[in-house]
Amino acid sequence: MEFESEVINAYLKKLVERYNHNNTTRAFAVDSFEITRIWEGKKPKIKIVPQLYKFILGVVNQAHHWMLVVILPAQKKSLFLDPLGENKKAVGHCKDVTRSLMRQRGLNPSRWECETNTHSIQQDATSCGAFALKFAECILNGLPLVFDTSPSSVNSIREEIAVSLLMNTDDLTDLCRICGENTGDTLRIGCDKCLRWFHKICAKYPKNGRRSYVCEACK
Repeated sequence: MEFESEVINAYLKKLVERYNHNNTTRAFAVDSFEITRIWEGKKPKIKIVPQLYKFILGVVNQAHHWMLVVILPAQKKSLFLDPLGENKKAVGHCKDVTRSLMRQRGLNPSRWECETNTHSIQQDATSCGAFALKFAECILNGLPLVFDTSPSSVNSIREEIAVSLLMNTDDLTDLCRICGENTGDTLRIGCDKCLRWFHKICAKYPKNGRRSYVCEACK
């Protein structure tokens, strides 16, 4: 039920791409691994010119919990949103690490602030990733951060994220799910359970075999 970093990064990237396509100002998505390193006080590796962006967004993972950090360089401030609610210590820490990042990237943050806004609160133990991504979507679209948190509504948010990622995923229909190629051996076999396709040679299936086939993932 918890979101993996791949989902967080892929969806945040799609949100930023959509924003950049529809607006004259720009946004930038920081990889979750990188923003978490920054949160932990480690030297940033990203090469970015802050002045070029209205929003710099990243989703931090701390102790298996996702939180959204938004940097607004022109306003010389950051925004910290924790799906479980913020405390002064975390807001202060966000101020320190984002100000340090901006200083290292050439922006003079002489009067840097960190704020938080009123937002919906996570009601379960596993939806922090969905909430963090919903917050990012609301901020980029200029929408309120308060929304329905009933189980059915949270499931709808999850479904929207899943559908969006699937709709923007490359077509893998013709790829062998072992070697990842659609060229080479023209003899193929489909798994009787998951219906995915494989080169017979990759699946180590007898060239003239007549038996059914179940892939390793389904065994």
